[in-house]
Amino acid sequence: MSEIEICQLRPTTVSCVTIPAALLSENSRMKFQKSSLFSCVATALLSLAMNAQVGVLPKKDVTLKQSTDEKFRVGDVWEYQTRKGEERSRMTIVRIDDSPEIGIIVHIGVDNVHFANCHGGPEPDAVPHMPFARKALEVSVKKKLAAGQPLPSYEDGYQEWRDAYAQKHAGVYLVSVADAVSVAEKTFQKGIGCE
Repeated sequence: MSEIEICQLRPTTVSCVTIPAALLSENSRMKFQKSSLFSCVATALLSLAMNAQVGVLPKKDVTLKQSTDEKFRVGDVWEYQTRKGEERSRMTIVRIDDSPEIGIIVHIGVDNVHFANCHGGPEPDAVPHMPFARKALEVSVKKKLAAGQPLPSYEDGYQEWRDAYAQKHAGVYLVSVADAVSVAEKTFQKGIGCE
């Protein structure tokens, strides 16, 4: 399988990640598989996030234990304070972990977002995995809309994040969901050469 490198994960820089051939251009036009793209983007944006002071990395203990939370439950769908023009966006709780250093980590997927593509190609409308410190979600949510809903396909993005987290190369967001979505869009644009 041929590959192209766009950015490598490091806690202080974003320089290169390997993109599978499935994400490469066909007939000189970039076509993306959204779930694979956002697995890459979700991991890469955390390194960018650390530089922008919007997230935190583990320092010593990278142990994670699957957990539960009184307010946020896997399968819950929430309305949150969105970016302008994305008022229909919702977040779904996909997993909850407990970290000895960071505390409760709530993993979410967001839908109905709009990531501009400067090349006129596909414009992703969802991010299936984004890890947040519980406090960051607390200030972002407006109201719970549903419980026990199907989960987006977050597993690949979660596993990439978890592998990077174990190496202390990925962390969790400390900012609002809307701000984290903006970081994800900038990372997407940079990854396709828009910046």
